[in-house]
Amino acid sequence: MATASGPNPAKIKTRPGPASHLRNGEYSAASRALALGSYFISGCMAINASQFLGAPLYLINEDWYNAWIAFTKQSWGLLTTSMTQCWAPTVVRVSGHKSVRGELLKTTEGNLLSNFPERLILIANHQIYTDWLYLWWIGYTNGMHGRIYVVLKESLRRIPIIGWGMQFSQFIFLKRNWEKDKDRLAAHLQKLNSNTLSPMWLMLFPEGTNLHPVTRKSSRKWADKNKIPDMQHQLLPRSKGLQFCIQQLRKTVPYLYDCTIAYEGVSTGQYASEIFTIQAAYFGGKPPKSVNMYWRRFDVWSIPVDNNKDFDNWLRARWIEKDQLLENYQKTGRFPADTGVDELPDGRKRRGAGFIETEIKPNRWYEYLQIFAPVGLLALVLYMFYGGLPKRFMKDIGKQVEKETKDPENLEELINSTPRIVEVDSTNASAVGAPNGIAVTTQPPSVAKKAIKKLPPRQKGVWKAPIKAKPQVGQPLEARPKPKKLDVKTPADSRPPKLDSKPTPTTSSTSKPSTTAAMKPDASEAPKKLEVKNSTHPPKQKPVAKLPPKPTVGPKKVSSPKLEKKANSPPKLGVKSKPNQGGKAGEMKSIVSTAADKENRPPPKKLGIKPKPGATPVPAAGKGH
Repeated sequence: MATASGPNPAKIKTRPGPASHLRNGEYSAASRALALGSYFISGCMAINASQFLGAPLYLINEDWYNAWIAFTKQSWGLLTTSMTQCWAPTVVRVSGHKSVRGELLKTTEGNLLSNFPERLILIANHQIYTDWLYLWWIGYTNGMHGRIYVVLKESLRRIPIIGWGMQFSQFIFLKRNWEKDKDRLAAHLQKLNSNTLSPMWLMLFPEGTNLHPVTRKSSRKWADKNKIPDMQHQLLPRSKGLQFCIQQLRKTVPYLYDCTIAYEGVSTGQYASEIFTIQAAYFGGKPPKSVNMYWRRFDVWSIPVDNNKDFDNWLRARWIEKDQLLENYQKTGRFPADTGVDELPDGRKRRGAGFIETEIKPNRWYEYLQIFAPVGLLALVLYMFYGGLPKRFMKDIGKQVEKETKDPENLEELINSTPRIVEVDSTNASAVGAPNGIAVTTQPPSVAKKAIKKLPPRQKGVWKAPIKAKPQVGQPLEARPKPKKLDVKTPADSRPPKLDSKPTPTTSSTSKPSTTAAMKPDASEAPKKLEVKNSTHPPKQKPVAKLPPKPTVGPKKVSSPKLEKKANSPPKLGVKSKPNQGGKAGEMKSIVSTAADKENRPPPKKLGIKPKPGATPVPAAGKGH
């Protein structure tokens, strides 16, 4: 007697469950949960952001909006497919009835290629919560993963992020109250039926919920109440919702596709929803070993949708067939497979697919980038137009701070917002040229604020040191301003003495004071020196530079009294002469003295420069200005 080649129940019972796996690898489960949660949440948020970005298209053109939402639903299909590939890898074994011959193909790379029509109604038995994820992958193999519409229960729309995406994706939510759901369902189906050229897959589970011990009891009670046979491996279907959908869409949808799903590793009396939970499959790394699908196709015109009782009997008959398929799978571990051949009128042959085994994965590894493409493109555009925004922002802040520091009215606000401040004081005003002088100290805001309040209103501001004037060309070095040190004093009222630099007038009424330097007096008649008083530091006079003797050919003879008078004039003291670029190399320029000094000038006094023996002395007079 031949034995069944299906899975061994004893081996299934000894298989470690999700709890033991989590106990044996807590850190591994935690790392998987963290990685999966990060990828799933970031992907859902990127899809939601893309849907929000495309929402204004609804006001412009509804077809554009539907196309954009279809793009975001493709991203959702890629997200779930890549998640299954990385965290819950499994094998899908697909076979079909002869009605789908030529629509299930296998590529040279070993992937599944579906050739289903663009508009259809898809029904399936509901075993676990992830049934619709595997069916969405079938839409991906057909290129229809952006045109799937799912009928779900009302409570799912309240899930954060995921529920928002479902609402944008135009899913149909029902409250399981036909009186309330009928109008809402009719409105959604009217939109799907309005454009016959728009692709559409309507996915729904006639059972209403997945197979579970609690729902198993409810189904048995319903069967006993209506005196109908109960199912062994699935729940009794509800016919009213499916019948209404077919009635509304039968003019634009030619076929109804039925998929029977079974999971390897579930024996008779067990429930797949208790073994292959989302936690065990994705977080625990215990997905089903294989997902088995058997496909059939029915013509919509052959379904008795106009009679409620006939349609209920038709649907229940299909479910009895599905229950027999599941019973056969429990015994053999396989669904039936079509291997027949049809010859088409044009001479081509159409073969049955048999069994097609493949993994749930995208065709190209980089396809998952489509999930984040709209958000990434938006970030790139913003960077191109506002790439310098941080720099401009900081620059504007600097300008605002500079403006606030110049405005005395906002100085107190600046004090409160900064931990240290420059305090304005009224010390040594003349030393630096400030209105009342400064004393730079760093104090806490409270102390500095009190110091600011004591000052007159006109002085409430941060003083800036004046810019030092550049010396004029030809100005002697001794007459240039010298840097002065600040003498910080803190008495109550200490005003520094003013600078007294009045020159002593001469006997001539037309004489002008010379502020450059004091002339060296003679023994007989010495001119008065300039009295320079400064309370801080008196300027130091630089020593007179001694000119090195330069040999000349011979003394020049003075032929006129004017030249003789210029020759006898004494040299100017404290003046650093500059070489005359237009005359001879040995000639120097000097500052012209006043007319009174020329009349009352004593005879010249030698500077103590002794020429070398044998050299001819140089005359003291040079070319004047």
